[in-house]
Amino acid sequence: MQNHVSLNTKNKFGRCLQSLKEIAANMDKDANLLKKDLLQTLASMALPAGKYLPVYTDTLLFLCAYAGNAALRRLAENELSRIALHLKKKYRSIKKSLPENSGLPFTETVTSFSPDSLGWLLKQNDFTLHFDSFYNPKLTLNEVLNITLPSLLKAETTAGLNPEDLLQVLGLKPTQYLDFVHGQLEALKEYPQAKDLLSDGLNLFVQVVPRSKQFSRSYNRIPHQPVYYHQDMLKRFDHVQLLNEPLPHEPVPPETVMGKSRKEQLVKVIKYAMSLTEREIDPATYLQEDSMRYVVLERGLTMAIYGMYPERQLPLETYMGFTIFKNGLPVSYGGMWVFGNRTKVGFNVFEPYRGGESGYLLCQLLRVYKQLFNISYFEVEPFQFGADNEDAIASGAFWFYYRFGFRPVDKEICKQAELEQQKIKSRKNYRSSAKTLVGFTGGNIALNLGNSIPADVIQISTQVLSSIKKDWKNNYQQARKQAVERFCKLVQLNINSLSAMEIKIMEDLALWAMAMQVTNKQKLQLMKQMVFTSTTDIYAYQDLLRKFFKK
Repeated sequence: MQNHVSLNTKNKFGRCLQSLKEIAANMDKDANLLKKDLLQTLASMALPAGKYLPVYTDTLLFLCAYAGNAALRRLAENELSRIALHLKKKYRSIKKSLPENSGLPFTETVTSFSPDSLGWLLKQNDFTLHFDSFYNPKLTLNEVLNITLPSLLKAETTAGLNPEDLLQVLGLKPTQYLDFVHGQLEALKEYPQAKDLLSDGLNLFVQVVPRSKQFSRSYNRIPHQPVYYHQDMLKRFDHVQLLNEPLPHEPVPPETVMGKSRKEQLVKVIKYAMSLTEREIDPATYLQEDSMRYVVLERGLTMAIYGMYPERQLPLETYMGFTIFKNGLPVSYGGMWVFGNRTKVGFNVFEPYRGGESGYLLCQLLRVYKQLFNISYFEVEPFQFGADNEDAIASGAFWFYYRFGFRPVDKEICKQAELEQQKIKSRKNYRSSAKTLVGFTGGNIALNLGNSIPADVIQISTQVLSSIKKDWKNNYQQARKQAVERFCKLVQLNINSLSAMEIKIMEDLALWAMAMQVTNKQKLQLMKQMVFTSTTDIYAYQDLLRKFFKK
């Protein structure tokens, strides 16, 4: 985002910064000497106009993550500190020259959050939160409060007042608006989808005012020792060998390697990384701390993986998140939708680090999930490589995945990709056109490490839907009732002994068993165990799924 700013190379700072950006990923001796000289020159000059600061910060962050040596990292850290001090002193006077929501130290962010993210942020001490506005709402505050307020207080919501007037009539001061609106949404916590729907309708925007430099892209990081210093930039490697190479350390609960307080910091860094870049992914928003696993990898990499609260989890498959750290800095994030021996992959690299070892990051992610969950089939949906995604088309994301063994699932598209690959190999300086790359987004791409394609959730849901249409004449309520009764009888399960969450997963499993005509006693017993493990242990649940498909 900020890296798209055009640098003015007519002034010395702009020229030096442009040169530093161009060689940041070069790790040879001469490049490191030049980087050192450029950093020292930049450090000797006054900091430039605000629009350059995000670009400079991103370049410095890259140099901290992909450090050539200790001296370079120290120079980069010193400049990050100088920028933070500069902004702490002069933010008000240079605010208008800065891009909005830059994530720099001591700069404000105005954005929207889901109710759960907002609730968590309200408990943090690194910033203050203030009500900003309801931006182009689809629902009025009157309509929402008419649902959430006690009956005795609902009369005020029918007078057609604008939001501020309504809040004043309710006796609230502007400093109380945010807590009040969030509290009203939380009144619906037993109905999370309804809560989210009303929140989306209000489109509440919040102003985040940092108290500490910790809430910034510059300093949102975890401690990491020893620092890994690069002798090279690993762009070409045997990805198959890496995927099969045993992990250097087992993924473990983070508190076992870093203690309770560092685990709390890890959670904070994961969530701040989303807020500071105006992103939200469900596993980070609804992060279940007991599900976290942390693994130390090679080349200064560590990875945290985590699941979600049971009430937010998807039916049958397990939606998990990950954050990859490079020398302690969060460089990559995304989601994995795990179901037995297969998973969908959502892989992203934060902007400052996109000139680094992105392919190596992806393959380390695949390696961890392959070995932890015995995944043999990785699938990527079209948005990741270009569907309605201009950046992915411009960067040639399709070929990024293709290089590591991903191929179009659609046979015709796969043939077209093979022909295009031959053109690239045989024609000097040939590049695929945007039109060609868009054509490849007509279906998913997949990396199959096995001899078959594992079962998918969509196959089960399609069969369930077909069964209800055919056998139950679209009577969904009766089909569900019959499926539950049949399942409970077959596995000797008393529905009255189950929690609400266990009943929810049991209904999905019962429909699956009925539609797919599961009668094998061992498989049914595995399904019975899934009822209890899916809400308590996502790793045990996935193990049961793998056993189920082996039977």
